[in-house]
Amino acid sequence: MKELVDFLPKSIKFNSASDDLKEECFNFLKSFELQGKSQLTIVEYSRTISHFITFLENYLGHQVKLVDIKNLDKISISSYLAFYRNPEKNNFLKNIKNNFQSQKYFFVTKTPKKILDEDKVFFSKKDTLKLLEDLEIFFGGQIKKGIEIEKSIKIKNVYSKVERLRRNGCIKLDKVKKEKSSRSVARNISVLRTFIDFLSKSNKWENHAINKIESSKYISRTDDKVFEEQDIIEFLNFIDPDIQSKNINDKFFSWEHRRDLAILYFLYSSGLRVSEILQFKMKDYPFKEYTKIIGKGKKERYVIILDVVNEKIKHYLNNLLESETSITLEKNDPLFLKYINGLKKNLSSRDIQRTMKKLINGFEGNYPIHSTPHSLRHSFASHILRGGTDIRAIQELLGHSSLTSTQIYTELNEKTLLDVYDKSHPHTGKKE
Repeated sequence: MKELVDFLPKSIKFNSASDDLKEECFNFLKSFELQGKSQLTIVEYSRTISHFITFLENYLGHQVKLVDIKNLDKISISSYLAFYRNPEKNNFLKNIKNNFQSQKYFFVTKTPKKILDEDKVFFSKKDTLKLLEDLEIFFGGQIKKGIEIEKSIKIKNVYSKVERLRRNGCIKLDKVKKEKSSRSVARNISVLRTFIDFLSKSNKWENHAINKIESSKYISRTDDKVFEEQDIIEFLNFIDPDIQSKNINDKFFSWEHRRDLAILYFLYSSGLRVSEILQFKMKDYPFKEYTKIIGKGKKERYVIILDVVNEKIKHYLNNLLESETSITLEKNDPLFLKYINGLKKNLSSRDIQRTMKKLINGFEGNYPIHSTPHSLRHSFASHILRGGTDIRAIQELLGHSSLTSTQIYTELNEKTLLDVYDKSHPHTGKKE
């Protein structure tokens, strides 16, 4: 139990729980540990439960006991869920004019990389270009309140125009608290159900009020995270020194860039998570076409690794050995590593996120709003689904425990669905 307590953040100590409830909390988390759940999963569950108990202490007016959890009614649980979704209700987007003066803003750019379709006419006007120039001078790199903008920029409906600039990335709000997404609320309910179900079985409770709470319905959107197929090819070609020859960045020939390039090819061609790619050692290379990995929740699965991945890793390793003549690679070294001051270190997920952001910022083609390393996994799944791959096969490749997690990729546009249907259904008569 001590080991379990040690890796929990200091903020999660269940101080709002009485001794009997606190003991049950740790028994619950210990059961997850015995099931082989990751530390990350256990921490996230403990954080949600701690948040729930802290709310109940304020709601009930006393330290929370085990019997209080047993006697919770539907109204109490619903009150917590409403609090979780939005502890400080923010009506900014619903009432721009009334909230504009108290909001704080900072200037980002005069030329957004992407403009929303409904704002294209607005950005084509000379008045808008003049406004952007005035705002850039006015902000001067500082954070300003809306009331300051209104007093200094004398134009009609300035609050509405600033909002348009904000939603296209020219101006940003400073530290706005956002309402939790429906998906986040659904995840929260799931954690509470699992926790209270554990308590109910341990203490022989029946008909708990949590069972009267409907599961939160949410639509998981991937369209702002998925590259179009041609766009991802153009992006990879743009950053690949073996393909790109015109106006290429000199840094693209470094071994560090070739390492990052190999990782991005790996992510897109296999659908792996970043954490799964970082588990590989030097002894794992070169990869077989079908390679076994340890995925989320310590579950084993096989993934397909294309020749292009082995090729990019080969280029990375050759460049590493040529550039760092003093380095010696051991079989148990991480396959993707950092070499700093003569020391080999593990590459982190954050390192890859920073690299992706930097490369996207230099790319002038099309890309999704949320272009992260994980968006390559989304793109992999979406693209092979469009190609007609069975949804259950995709579930296996991604390592999803539930088919529900995989079904978010079935939200394709009507044309794509019809194309797949026409090519696959025997009654269409449209075989190639």
